[in-house]
Amino acid sequence: MAVRGILFDFDGTLANTTPLILATFHQTLDHFVPERKVEDQAIINTFGLPLREGLAGLAGCTDPAELDRMTAYYRQYNTAWHDEMIRPFPGVKEGLTALRRAGVPMAIVTSKFKASCQRGLRCLGLEDCIDGIIGCQECTAHKPDPEPMEKGLELLGLRGEECLCVGDSPYDLVSGKKAGCRTVKVGWTSFSQDFFDRFIRPDHTIGTLKDLLSFVEPSKPER
Repeated sequence: MAVRGILFDFDGTLANTTPLILATFHQTLDHFVPERKVEDQAIINTFGLPLREGLAGLAGCTDPAELDRMTAYYRQYNTAWHDEMIRPFPGVKEGLTALRRAGVPMAIVTSKFKASCQRGLRCLGLEDCIDGIIGCQECTAHKPDPEPMEKGLELLGLRGEECLCVGDSPYDLVSGKKAGCRTVKVGWTSFSQDFFDRFIRPDHTIGTLKDLLSFVEPSKPER
């Protein structure tokens, strides 16, 4: 069956926010648990999970009130530096523009707040390429559960077998696979191959977003 739509992750897939996220995690952890030294890769391995879950694991914290304070501190710091530090990955705008010209419906499924994702899209000039966003507040379960990707499919009005799920995190792709999508790993992921393989073997890996055109009615000319 021809692919009719695409569900994208945002951070690490369309937007290079890795330096921002690493800086924010380190600032937050240093503030709340200065005795706990956390390596970058340990933080990267939480990318795609809900923020609260990532912080709980990295900080070794189970106290709900303390996690509330940590997530609030994280978001305040992240918001203050967001616009200055967010960057697009090479070829993302060109790839999304080509897919839009080919008439491909596209949505973002992210573990961050919808408003924060909208802000990121505006910073990168990508908002006109995307048909909608499913954020963490639109779901009761989160990646790698299938619910977020299922919500994305509902948004586009498509079935899983008609969509690609494109992401940098194994949690993105496990969610997509469980929702019935074909899975596509971006070649610029920060995750190690070893870690990725613990969760999923993607159906495809791409080097640039324009590679996705080969899955979407390849005989259809761009307008």
